[in-house]
Order: sequence, then structure tokens, then C-alpha cells
Amino acid sequence: MLSTDILKARTKRRLNVSLKAIIAPLVTLIFFSAIIFFHQRFLVIKEVVCQMETSPCPEAVQSSLFRIKGTSFLSLNQKELQKEIQGTGLVDRIDFSFKLPGKLISQAQPPTISFLVKTAFSRVSPTLNFLISSDSAAPSVELDNFVASMEGKTFQLLSTGTLNQTDADSNYFLIAQTIPTKDYLTKAFVWLRSLTVSSMKPDKIYFLSDMIILKQNGEPDLVTNFSADPGEITLALQRLNQVITIKKPIIIDFRYNHPILK
Repeated sequence: MLSTDILKARTKRRLNVSLKAIIAPLVTLIFFSAIIFFHQRFLVIKEVVCQMETSPCPEAVQSSLFRIKGTSFLSLNQKELQKEIQGTGLVDRIDFSFKLPGKLISQAQPPTISFLVKTAFSRVSPTLNFLISSDSAAPSVELDNFVASMEGKTFQLLSTGTLNQTDADSNYFLIAQTIPTKDYLTKAFVWLRSLTVSSMKPDKIYFLSDMIILKQNGEPDLVTNFSADPGEITLALQRLNQVITIKKPIIIDFRYNHPILK
């Protein structure tokens, strides 16, 4: 073999080795760059959607989910997140699914707690003499007579603001001309849940369009605006009970800035 042929063969071998030395790291670099790009573009959580049946999830649940935005779906500890959200008591179960690019979908089940509410739908509103008279009158007595004369059905009131008809009896009454809005029913659920964990143990609760009336055995009837905060009302009642040293009134009306005692 001529020396020129030997030189050409050596040069070719060296060129092949050099190309392999360049191509292998380049392919590796391109591969990992593609993984990083795909991860950042598609697997990092940028949007969170949470539904509870047909309604958005409660605000506290959404806050927990929004904190994970910007993290990778691959590093998401779903069991810990489920445990944290269920610990709020606002959901019984929550499941996650991921949709490209970067969208976490959460489906929550509302808590199993519900309240039985007997409805009394009527075009005629009940007559409450205490609203139009300066004389004290227990409104619960008038409401007792009103609901006794009405045909009503009992429903399960769920936290989602929906009514499911059931066969049962109840001491909670919903009095209205038509079925109230979901917002109203959700607020009614919040009222009932707050009252059940408070020190008050009302015998009957009446929900009207703009007020709530509670009947307590041996205690005054309590009247408040439906839009009021139940926590503030229970606190105000506790303070009133501490300062009232005279004969207990028939009515305590919280619908005004200063409670009215009759």
C-alpha cells in the first residue's frame, strides 16, 4: 500500500472518531434540552380548575390548590394534597387529573353532612304581629300556626345549595313564594351548620326571604337578618346573656345595629 493511501485511511479514521466525539454529546444535549423544554412547557402546573359537582370548590380549597401553581406535576404529592384539603372539612374526597399543557383538574365531593328542611311555598306571606305592633309577640307561635296550615315537603339541604326531596320530618322550615336561589340555600346551609356547633340549641328554625327566626325552649325568640354573619350573632347572644339580669324578654331582634329586646 502506498504511503498516500495509508495517510488517507488514517485521516478518514481520525475524522470518523472526531465526528463521533462531537455527535454523541450533541445528541445528548439536544435530548436533555428537549426534555427540559417539554417539562417546562407542558408539565409545570400553570392552571388549576376545581369543581364540586356543578359548583366551584370552596375558596379555602381553591387557595390550597393555587399554592401548587408553578410546581411540576411529576413532583406533586397527590396523597398529601388530598389529606390537606380533606382536613378543611369542606370536601369528603378530591381527585386529580392532568391535562396538557400544564392544567390540573380537581373534582371534589361535598361533605356528606346535610340538613332536613321542610318547605312551605305560599304566595301569601305569614303575618308576624311583632313587626307591625309595639306589643311583644312571639313570632314563632305565628309561624307554627302558619306552617301547620300549609302542605309542605321535606328536602335534604346540601352544602352546594341544592335541595333533594326526601321522606322525613324536620324542625327547620323554609318559607318562601318559590324555591330560593342557590346562593340563598348555600347561605342557609352555612347558618344551620354554624348553629349546630354553637351553644344555642333551637327547637325550631324558620327561614324567610330576609330574616331567620329561632325558637328556643324557655328562651326568647331570636330574630336576625338572613344576610348577617352567624358567628357574629352567636357571639352577640352570648354577651347579651351575660349582661341581662332582668326578666328575660320574649324577643331579641338582631336586625339592627343595636339589638332590640321586647
